Amino acid sequence: MKKLLLPLFAVALLAGCDKKAEEPAKPVAAAASYIDKIKARDKLIVGVFTDKPPFGFVNEAGRYVGFDTDIGRQFAKDLLGDENKVEFVAVEPASRIPFLQSDKVDLILANMTVTPERKEAVDFTNPNLKVAVQALVPNDSAVKRLDDLASRTTIVTTGTTADIWLTKNHPDWKLLKF
Repeated sequence: MKKLLLPLFAVALLAGCDKKAEEPAKPVAAAASYIDKIKARDKLIVGVFTDKPPFGFVNEAGRYVGFDTDIGRQFAKDLLGDENKVEFVAVEPASRIPFLQSDKVDLILANMTVTPERKEAVDFTNPNLKVAVQALVPNDSAVKRLDDLASRTTIVTTGTTADIWLTKNHPDWKLLKF
């Protein structure tokens, strides 16, 4: 049963990666055609983070490792018969959706919060992780509440949910984006 479920999960995950055709295609047919493209290439291309242990990172030997890369290898094994038929591409938060839209990757395995705007651009699988946005400050900091950041410079990663939310809801705050 496990052997049947993993390929089906891979099909479901990859279904959202199909690019819009000139004519509207049936979702199943679109997913199948994209999977056929991957099979013809004989390689699955997966966008991952390189600096987020234990999820995705590059170890001392230069190998992509972590939870996300393990999933990517399992998809390659289920789809192509070999876990080594996967190519990992380093992504940043702001490049995840553009890399999908431009066919630089077949799928993204780098955590991304589902937002209405992002749902307009790509399809998401069911969540596999819940997280919260937090502000990190020194123990002796006077910052105790979110509004305490209003008079300070706040560092955020470009393209993250924190960046999007703070930019929209606090446009007057000084954000230093990386």
